[in-house]
Formats: sequence, C-alpha cells, structure tokens
Amino acid sequence: MLSGFLSEMRKLVASPDVALDLGTANTRLYANGRGVIADEPSVVRVSPETGSVESVGARAARHGDTLGKNVISPLHGGVIEDVEAASALLAALLRRARRPGLIRPRVLACIPSDACDREREALIEATRRAGASAVTLTPEPLAAAVGIGLDVSLPYAQMLVDIGDGVTDIAVIRSGSIVSSAAVRTACSDLIAAVRQNVAAQHGVELYQREALRLIRHIGVGQRKLSSSPFVAAGADCRTGLLRRVPVNGQDVAEVIDPIVTTIVRAVGQAVKELPSELASEVIESGIHLTGGGAGLPGIADLIAAETLLDVSLAREPMKAVIRGASRMLRVGIATNVWRSE
Repeated sequence: MLSGFLSEMRKLVASPDVALDLGTANTRLYANGRGVIADEPSVVRVSPETGSVESVGARAARHGDTLGKNVISPLHGGVIEDVEAASALLAALLRRARRPGLIRPRVLACIPSDACDREREALIEATRRAGASAVTLTPEPLAAAVGIGLDVSLPYAQMLVDIGDGVTDIAVIRSGSIVSSAAVRTACSDLIAAVRQNVAAQHGVELYQREALRLIRHIGVGQRKLSSSPFVAAGADCRTGLLRRVPVNGQDVAEVIDPIVTTIVRAVGQAVKELPSELASEVIESGIHLTGGGAGLPGIADLIAAETLLDVSLAREPMKAVIRGASRMLRVGIATNVWRSE
C-alpha cells in the first residue's frame, strides 16, 4: 500500500527515469514518457588553457572532426577510461530529462557483457556524478535482443552479435538471461583508425572520421570487385591542418581493414564452436542476429555465415537496437523497481 503510494508520488515530482546507451562513438538517452532525448557523439571539448570542459556531444564535435588534445573521447573499447570526462558528457545530456528542483532521474545503463568490476563501477560512478539518483546495469546484447523484437523469454537459445564502435559482443540468450557470452574489444573504431593511419602514412593527410567510414562502407569486406580508379577523400593536412583531398587506393583500404574484420569474424566463429551441444543445436535452428553499427558493413553478414555455417540476419536499424531495447527494459524496470537498493 505504502510502496504504491510512493510510486505514484514519484511520478508527480520526480524527473523521468532514463535508459542510457553510452557508446564509444555515440551516446543515446531515452527518457520515460518522452522518447529519445539525446543521440550525440561521445566526445567532450576541454579548454586548452584551464582543462575545464567547454562543450560536449555534437557541440564539441563541431569544433573539429578529429580527436585531439582538446576534443577527447571518454571511452575506449566500449567502456569508460575517463570518469570525469564521461560524467561531464552525461551531466549535460541528463539535464534534458531533469525537472528543476525535483527528484533526480534513475538510470538503466547498458554495458558490454565482458565488462570487469572496475569498468562497471566506472559507469555507475560517472552516471551518479552526472546527476542520477540510482543506477542499474544491463548487458548490451540483452538490450539489443529486446530492441530488435526477439522474445528473450523463450526457453530455447538465441544468438546475437552486436558489432559496436568499441566492442563486438556475442551472446546466447535463453529464458530471459544470457547463458553464454564472449566479447572482443575490436570493432568499428579499429577499422576507422587503421584506414586513417594508412592514409596519413601514405599521403600526409589525417582523414576525417566520416570520410574513413565512408570509404570502409563503400569498399565493404570479403569478396569484392575493386575499381581501378582511386577514391577521393578529404582530411586535414598533417603539417598545416588545412583541408586536402587525396586519391585513396581501394586495395590499400582493403588490406588494412581485412585483418581487423577477420578478428571479428573468427571471434564469432570461436564462440559458436565453444557452445555446449545443447545450446549449439538450438542456435543452429535460430541462427545469428546481427546488430550494431558494424552490422551494416557490406559483406560482414556473409563472412559470419561462412565462418559459422549458420543463417545470419541483419536487424532493422541495427544502430538503434540497444537504446530501443533499453527503453523497453526501463519500463519493465520501473514497474518492478529494479532500483530497490536506492
């Protein structure tokens, strides 16, 4: 009786609870009852004079396309490396969900399935510093599975591979929980970094990240027919910082990204080989569901299918799977009060 009264009172006076997908490349927030309130780059800009944070997200990214000493990313490999910078980023975004002077929001935050205790604690600390009254964590692949419409309550195994910017997360889900998981801290950011390093070494130009990603998506992976004509890409001259456009050979791009793609594909194959026979037989029936920003890389689904000999299906809007699933899990969490330790 009392708990029901308190729950109703909270609806009236508290800021809406929030689902958080804090990714290496982008941070997405969903506020209960309001929808997605943020989808911005996971970067902060600091003052070169004082070191204090000047701007975050899209505003920080507008100051320059490349990361440097003034524009930094608080995350690497899907987890927080700089708690202070991460809390500054989240504080600015969480303010969009706040009602002035009222109870702070509770946050359901997604995290890679292989995160260690230190990495989990860093996410909780950064989120609390940012203004959350309570934090609970959920595995990213479980949220992604919910987000693409899988019935995770089913009593048979379903496999999901989430290729994000910083981590490739592989999970088998059965009866509402992850029963087997593996992860490799190799993903889209490694592809982009490899292409940029190659172009910088050959042409003295630091490609803009969006240009590197455009090249990767255009060329694809696996079996491809490369044009003999070079691709023209834009970046900053390594000496002057001025805009330069340079011809980039498609074969050169293919050579630097293929080993990284191979690491991702083999990790999925190894995870399948190591499944217990009971889970493996069920996964053979259900196949693999592919989500994350890397899921849309042309050719990646075919490579995983060839490696595992399983059917591979690409989710609709794969980059939004985690936040969409987290928003649904948030609504369940509110009803069941997953923050009982608050």
